[in-house]
Amino acid sequence: MNVQTVFCIDALKSEMLVHKTVIVIDVFRASSSIVTAFSRGAASIIPAETVAEARQFGKAGYLIGGERYGKHLEGFHFGNAPSDFSSSRIKGRDIVLTTTNGTRALVKASRASDVLIGCFLNAKACADKAKALHHDILLLCAGTRGEFALEDGIAAGCILHHLKEEDPTLPCDDEGLALLHAYRSINGQLSDLLSLGRSGQRLKARGRQGDIYDCIQINRYSIVPTWHQDRFVP
Repeated sequence: MNVQTVFCIDALKSEMLVHKTVIVIDVFRASSSIVTAFSRGAASIIPAETVAEARQFGKAGYLIGGERYGKHLEGFHFGNAPSDFSSSRIKGRDIVLTTTNGTRALVKASRASDVLIGCFLNAKACADKAKALHHDILLLCAGTRGEFALEDGIAAGCILHHLKEEDPTLPCDDEGLALLHAYRSINGQLSDLLSLGRSGQRLKARGRQGDIYDCIQINRYSIVPTWHQDRFVP
């Protein structure tokens, strides 16, 4: 088993997906929101690449959520923050989600053998699930606006840390090795560091500091959203 790391969705090539388990990481905020939604009883989450596609699902009676460049979408039931998904609204429901980067990464990765959603909230559970599938692993950082996002990279390092817990010799590429050591060097300063990144700064500027806190709770959940047919299930 080998672990490969891709720094942003635009760097992903289709041949990288062959016989791979892909872990899609979009910490701020799609991955974190999806894991949280499942923890609160959502039945499934369907990624939509475009706002228009999501609106069509809404007309068919689905709950729809998402954002574009951090802004709420008119007529949508939810934004793209973990706190948006309360049990009373979503338990047992199918949700359609469209976001700037995260859902594009999810759709693009769907050609892989297996696709999991990972973040800080489920890092260990995600690592354990990926190992159990016995394929090479690709850590796909969604990034932001076509570039590397600090929070996705550090979360990839966190997941890789858990992948290596039982087998420290597990091979990984240089990118993964750098992120692993970056994660291990944080020493409890995760919130401070990620608040300094571009995505963190944007959230703070919009008054969404609470979203940062909600997205960086390490190993809060054991749920690992998994691609099944045309959607993610818990």
